[in-house]
Amino acid sequence: MKRWGWWWLLWGWPLGLPAADEVLDQVMRALAAVPAVEAVFREEKTLAILQEPLVTSGVLTYRAPAYLRKQTLRPRPEEYEADDHWLTVETPTDGRRQFDLNGYPQLRPFVEAIRATQAGDRATLERYYQLDFQGTPAGWSLRLTPREPEFARYLTAIVIRGRAASISSVETLEADGDRSLMTVNPR
Repeated sequence: MKRWGWWWLLWGWPLGLPAADEVLDQVMRALAAVPAVEAVFREEKTLAILQEPLVTSGVLTYRAPAYLRKQTLRPRPEEYEADDHWLTVETPTDGRRQFDLNGYPQLRPFVEAIRATQAGDRATLERYYQLDFQGTPAGWSLRLTPREPEFARYLTAIVIRGRAASISSVETLEADGDRSLMTVNPR
């Protein structure tokens, strides 16, 4: 084995280190063990139609297994709340609207990217995305590439980064070149 051990290093597979799939399972188990999270976020959206990025901030709340709330406080209040298969959107201009995610298949993958990741629900993530995991439990990156061609027309990928059982950022790369980066800091 010693004679061939250096080949493994050249191929990028250091001996004794777990495979990315095994580490992804470890991270998913750690995330699934977290019953609730409250965090502040800052999101910077770079849009082709704007000269300056649009910056928003607010609070993210997650409760296992299927509750996610994004409450934007600045520059103007907005609220998105996903609870099981319902999405509630509230804005000052449009008021409160509810959507059954089962009837809006184009919305569900966006919701599940964050919610299923925080829930450690790999099966749901794999239903909507091809997963590309890199890193260790101490610092990881999960690239979600849409499986459905119809959804891929709008979204190139979502890249979620984290440490241990905590999401630290969510980067959304849209097919038209627009992007957003949301940084997340637990309270």
